[in-house]
Amino acid sequence: SSVGRIKAVDADVGRNAEMDYTVVGGDGLDVFDISTDRNTQDGILSVKKPLDYEKKKSYTLQIQVQNAHPDTRFLSMDSKDMTTVRVSVEDVDEPPQFEKISYILEVKEDAAVGTVIGSVSAVDPDIRRSP
Repeated sequence: SSVGRIKAVDADVGRNAEMDYTVVGGDGLDVFDISTDRNTQDGILSVKKPLDYEKKKSYTLQIQVQNAHPDTRFLSMDSKDMTTVRVSVEDVDEPPQFEKISYILEVKEDAAVGTVIGSVSAVDPDIRRSP
């Protein structure tokens, strides 16, 4: 899903004002992607992988923007620019999770009522460890 927009400005008009955005560095290269909204020429930052606040609270990305149709007469000139974007991950209250996918408990058929036959455990993945 989309997590934000980045706006670059190009003084050109028409085809020469079309831009391409790219994530070129930072610690979120495999987590985020960016595309260009062809109507507004904004960069649309989106998530490629699930985020986990408990594992990583923020990412820093290096974003590059360049002309989508560079003029070959000006290739020696720098037709791109860079910026740094910091993405903060917000915490959500997650439900508890069992420690195992399944449990096997065995009990004899003549066990007295109220006999403890085993236990299972679940943990709260949130940092707060809600009860």
